[in-house]
Amino acid sequence: MDVSIVGAGPVGLTIANLLALRGHSVEVFEKQQEAYNLPRAIHFDGEAMRVFQSTGLADDVLKGTLVGKGMLFKDASDNVLIDWSRGQEIGPMGWHESYRFHQPSVEETLANGLKQFGNVTLRRGVEVTGVSQDERSVTLTLADGSQKTSKYVVAADGTNSTLRHLLGIETEDLGFDERWVVVDALLKKPRPDLGDYSVQFCDPISPATYVRGLDNRRRWEMRWAGGKGEADRPSKDELWGMLARWITPEDADLERDAVYQFRSAIAEKWKSGRVFLAGDAAHSMPPFMGQGMCAGIRDAANLSWKLSAVLSGAKNDLLDSYANERAVNVRQFIDMTMRLGRLINQTGAGKAPSGQMKSIWPSLGEGIGMRDEIAGHLVAQPTFDGVLTDTASKHGFYVLADQDFDAEIPVYTTGKEWLREKGVFAVLVRPDGYALAHAGNLIDAKKMVRDWQELAACVPKVTYPI
Repeated sequence: MDVSIVGAGPVGLTIANLLALRGHSVEVFEKQQEAYNLPRAIHFDGEAMRVFQSTGLADDVLKGTLVGKGMLFKDASDNVLIDWSRGQEIGPMGWHESYRFHQPSVEETLANGLKQFGNVTLRRGVEVTGVSQDERSVTLTLADGSQKTSKYVVAADGTNSTLRHLLGIETEDLGFDERWVVVDALLKKPRPDLGDYSVQFCDPISPATYVRGLDNRRRWEMRWAGGKGEADRPSKDELWGMLARWITPEDADLERDAVYQFRSAIAEKWKSGRVFLAGDAAHSMPPFMGQGMCAGIRDAANLSWKLSAVLSGAKNDLLDSYANERAVNVRQFIDMTMRLGRLINQTGAGKAPSGQMKSIWPSLGEGIGMRDEIAGHLVAQPTFDGVLTDTASKHGFYVLADQDFDAEIPVYTTGKEWLREKGVFAVLVRPDGYALAHAGNLIDAKKMVRDWQELAACVPKVTYPI
């Protein structure tokens, strides 16, 4: 077995699809017997959709989404403090900037995608209880006493990751810790007055979040000072009292309520030998930007192509770049999320900023390639002959260039407006959509390709099942 994945949430399933598409054998272990049928994550962005594109399941994923309008931050008097509207046109990633989604349907799509492959097994109701490894492989011990050995293991088993604990990896507390109630409601009748924007109600006494979901689904998140832990929760009467400013039992049925401890934390190590942490096992953040799952999908994109390259002949030290590249990037999202959380809690004290907010696209941390205002950053995804360039390249390395030239790596003469905006002749794009290097002229572009063509050749092209 090439790779074992622990956890069959969106991150684990995405990694499994991406590895399988490149021809690797994968086994996924999920301790829950059945897929969770209630919503949890509710938003992903255009970069995450670009990753779903690479699974070949984009059309099916989109069936469980709607395009998000963005987020408004309002004070207790309903004045808009910050307007984070998201464009309704296709954005630079080749997709819309923001999507609302129903997690169970997207997870089902990703799980069904695995059924196309003879090299993947998804095992539900199987708990991992032990892990050991040597220089060549990792062995997982299962609850029934059996063992499974693979070349690498990915721990995508959530915030309370069993594998992270078994490996003795500590997490760094980044300073946000609050208890909030999350309520998912199903409207019984249209309520257009609730609006299509997500709204952060910035109130130091009763901060709350409203999220417009698919169809008749709506979500509220409200800070809760009652109880003593996540096991404690408000009564139904208390919940309706908290929701009274928006809806009553005549308007909606409550589908789910849960108490979450919103925390910000990051694992001190993302790699232990041949085991890698991904998603919530590696980091957690409050939901005020809707970036929690997005961060895990970015992990999946980064780690999967590197695992594939090493399994196909690249040097093993390529995998050392995963942790720092991703940790630096996700810390910037966590920092922004915490600042927004403080805003939501403190505006009554006169600390509210105002204005238009724009999405952030942080650079990767130090890793492979250079780092500057282009290298290490996301590259826009244009189309070439009507096909998105990631797909045209079969999700390998490729070059966007101002003019064509002969090269071992595909060259697409598109995205010229983006190239000129950045002041470069060509950029080399990694399989995860980030710039590996760039060149200012044709001669340097040819050298850039020669420098990286050996690594590029180690990444198998994606082959979609018929």
